[in-house]
Amino acid sequence: MGPWVPVIPLKVGPSNAVGDKITAFVSSPGEILNVSRVSRVELKDKFVILQTAKDERFVFAYEDVLGFKFSTAMNVKDRSAGFGR
Repeated sequence: MGPWVPVIPLKVGPSNAVGDKITAFVSSPGEILNVSRVSRVELKDKFVILQTAKDERFVFAYEDVLGFKFSTAMNVKDRSAGFGR
């Protein structure tokens, strides 16, 4: 039984509705591997391919992928951090 969406291209930038930064968390013996700046997810029958903004490709079994983090860029504040001018 294959996945219902074979390729998920993710827009990275201000127009991205999901978030500007997408990080995948993958289990590894003794630690958790972070794959930052994921720009594309390709779903195969037994594994997933993660492509980063630097065109790096990582291949993992589905059971090793723990989850994803979607975060947006923080807005620049108009005022300083507590210091008067």
